[in-house]
Amino acid sequence: MSDFPPASVPEGESALTGLLTHLGQVVSVLDLDHLDRLTGEQLLTQLGQVAGVVRAGEAVLAAFSAEVADRSDPARGNDGLAVKHNYQRPSHLIEVITGVSSAAASRLIRVGQRTCRRQTDAGFPLPPLFPVVGEAFRQGLIGVETAEVITRELSLAAPRAEVEHLTIAERTLVSEAVGAGWRDGLPMSADLVGIQARQWRDRLDEDGIEPNTDKAFQKRDFWIARAAKDGLVKFGGQVTVDVGAKLHALLDAVLNPKTADRYDPMVTDAGAGTADGTGGGAGGTGVGDTGAFGSAASPTVASTNPDTDNPAQGPGGNPGEESEEPIRARRTAGQQRADVFASMIDALARSADAPSVTGAAPTVVVTVNAEVIDSKSGTGQIVGVNAPVAASTITQILCDASIIPVFIDPDGTVVALGNDQRGFNRSQRMGMIARDGPTCGMPDCQIPATGCEAHHVVPHAEGGPTHIDNGVLFCWFHHRMVDTGVFTVTMVNGKPKVTIAEWIRRKPYFQ
Repeated sequence: MSDFPPASVPEGESALTGLLTHLGQVVSVLDLDHLDRLTGEQLLTQLGQVAGVVRAGEAVLAAFSAEVADRSDPARGNDGLAVKHNYQRPSHLIEVITGVSSAAASRLIRVGQRTCRRQTDAGFPLPPLFPVVGEAFRQGLIGVETAEVITRELSLAAPRAEVEHLTIAERTLVSEAVGAGWRDGLPMSADLVGIQARQWRDRLDEDGIEPNTDKAFQKRDFWIARAAKDGLVKFGGQVTVDVGAKLHALLDAVLNPKTADRYDPMVTDAGAGTADGTGGGAGGTGVGDTGAFGSAASPTVASTNPDTDNPAQGPGGNPGEESEEPIRARRTAGQQRADVFASMIDALARSADAPSVTGAAPTVVVTVNAEVIDSKSGTGQIVGVNAPVAASTITQILCDASIIPVFIDPDGTVVALGNDQRGFNRSQRMGMIARDGPTCGMPDCQIPATGCEAHHVVPHAEGGPTHIDNGVLFCWFHHRMVDTGVFTVTMVNGKPKVTIAEWIRRKPYFQ
């Protein structure tokens, strides 16, 4: 890499100076503050052209970075280029000169060393390790990310792969990265090329994948903090690829906006059943009749506006017509995944296959004074979590929980225990599923009902019975929205009806 003619240095500087001047003129012509003047086709075309310029610039940066690294070889001692500028590593020097991150500087060095010409210790030239990648890189057809992922994965397979097989893999990956025939067809993103490159690596080095799988299996991990911070409990970890794929598939299936309802709201209701969930109408037999899932009606979501609704007419202005509009909460993708995870925990805890603890299902124990429950203000404690819990959280937990009153004397001694009460049993849950469908009671929410929490429409504390005519299943998120007053739920003809709370409807964006 150091055998470039010295005479090219001033010519290169002159060319780069001219390029920078011309680039400034191009930016001025593009008028970046008024891109809205471009048509969609013009915008995308120019975006692609700019990307080509950037890729060509990355190729130049990689070549220069590799040369800096070569001249900073530790074998040069104090004559090394980085040492002369008081930097221990060449990536640090490149970071300062270019303004890129340390990781980006290291990547430029790696890619440059794999795609540029080399030389032996005696000074004889050698071809690049990956000439096809280097050619496409310098032509601006692929970027530094794509070049790195191809060269990295093939380098891992190189020690045990045939040279001709590596050449075939390199040409195929570059062809896919730039589009079939290099310029015809749709190019692949760096992420997709990475997937293909890893498949080639594993195919070229079939003996190397099994040890990696064993290492991955030994590194699987999951942790969860006992202490809460700002009302949140942190957890994390890593799982093997097959477990990750299952999780992705589940999240995608539940969160996909195009996922169709798993019941037909146009089919006649199968009947709500009796209080214990064992009854049913003509369309189904209640619990154990899977056909009831296909004949349940969707809960009604209605909007009310006292300024426009006429009691004699429906909200839409026609007698007997009721206006319906979808209710969709604004959540980030991460919040939606967290809500699905909460429902997965609920579903597993209620499963008949869940391990029992002292004869009972996995249980969260909440301790709270009766005054907090009555006033709906104050805090309680979850056993095992070293942080107070707000009354709103306690209210949501107790809405779908069994309560055992504990009587304690002033000295803290338990003097009596009451009886378990208030919780919906499994049969009642199945009755609600048969009535409302196999998903969360909030329309358009695809969280499975088996992972939902049972909500008392009329609160139990206000005399509401634990009866399917007074219950509806909501996912963790929508249950919280109901308990905090964002949505209201009433029972109309034995079915739940969800309505946007009036105080929300008064907000400016609803006017």
